[in-house]
Amino acid sequence: MNLAELRQRVFDQMDFNPDLQQYRDSVVRRLNDHYLRISDSAHWLFLQKETKIALKKEIEGVAATTTITVTAGNTREITLTGFTANKEMEGQTLIDTTNNKEHTIIRVFNSVKIYIKDNWTGTTGSAVSAFKIRFDRQKLPADCVEVLGYIDREADRGRLYQVSKKAAEYAYLDRDNTGDPLVIVDDDSFFGLAPINKPSLALGSGAGGSNSLANTTEYEYFYTLKAEGREGPPSEKVSITTGTGSKIVISNLDDTRHYSISSGKTLALLDSGISKLLYRRDKTNNGPAQLIQILEATTTSHDDDQLFYFSLGQDAELGTSTGAVALTSPADTILYNQSGPRQHVRFWYTPSLDKNIDIRYHYRPQRLVSDHEAPIWPVQYHHILVYAVLEDMFLQMQATDQASVFRLRGEELMVQMRKRYLTRDEDRKRFQRFDRPRRFRVYGPASTTFNGA
Repeated sequence: MNLAELRQRVFDQMDFNPDLQQYRDSVVRRLNDHYLRISDSAHWLFLQKETKIALKKEIEGVAATTTITVTAGNTREITLTGFTANKEMEGQTLIDTTNNKEHTIIRVFNSVKIYIKDNWTGTTGSAVSAFKIRFDRQKLPADCVEVLGYIDREADRGRLYQVSKKAAEYAYLDRDNTGDPLVIVDDDSFFGLAPINKPSLALGSGAGGSNSLANTTEYEYFYTLKAEGREGPPSEKVSITTGTGSKIVISNLDDTRHYSISSGKTLALLDSGISKLLYRRDKTNNGPAQLIQILEATTTSHDDDQLFYFSLGQDAELGTSTGAVALTSPADTILYNQSGPRQHVRFWYTPSLDKNIDIRYHYRPQRLVSDHEAPIWPVQYHHILVYAVLEDMFLQMQATDQASVFRLRGEELMVQMRKRYLTRDEDRKRFQRFDRPRRFRVYGPASTTFNGA
């Protein structure tokens, strides 16, 4: 069942279906709350993915060959020479080896330009080679609830071991040790930056043509901030209804530049590298939120007059190239992905070579927004959501008998879903005799050679 059908099943059982948007929205919120709660409650076989984590070796400066140049007028803006920036650099550490000061890379702007989180204190305006870029922290996928397994297939090592921060401290798994990764250590979860200002909307003229916004349609707008490879929570959402041939003028977005004080005590606003991702949603037709523009730190406004077009520019996380990107259909659009805090891990040893690690993880589905969207569950268990919402609503009305009926119906279906889609996961221990022997050695010098101990 899609969202529209789920909502209607609730209305049918309640025998109450007022033409009131607030009531309909309340039912949708309850459906989504239970959808995400149950999805996160167990390692369902139908909510598991496999992907790769790209590990990168440390980059070290070489005189006249591999250098960086820090912009004299903006000591957070850095140009690379002799090597190329990649999206894995975001959130990693740039080290000034003259004083061992560490700087977090906040953005990869393009293949030769990056931004750091705080001001560079070393040489500016000329090329320097006294630096390192250390890839000591890895982002997990944005929709990751929990990683279920790390596998090194390239080195034919099989499953890697995961330990807590406390265990890593006792074993002293020093991140300065480089080699072939053996162990995964839990790291912090990071929240993205939240916008301060809410967008302001106004109607403008001059729009038209086959790719213009629909007339007499309510559109909803919000934006997020992007830094260190993480997209933060959304701003307050605002809506406006178009007229005939109108465009929508969006303003009052955050200016994400940073303040800098020069040697002459002059206060200046400089580019921080923090970008803004602007989204639009067709509320009239209950559509999804789609990305319409990536705005740089200095840009605080945007004229929205085209339905399937935006100038994407450079964004490392999205893997796009500089320049305009034409979107010709809804299938080309990038939808909003509400992820929450981004989980990270680190590898020990810190990789000495570029390689990929396969991961299998339990992922969190997206909230249901459009009427055509359906839960990513086996279809025979969609009624669990209907019963859970009905239980809530009857309890709210203090109709405990009716609430108990729907609670029991939901529990019966949950038992069936657990038996069918958790059994193989829960029985994995019976196959331990086929596992390779434990090979995690916590002590000893770093080495790229694994001896099987």
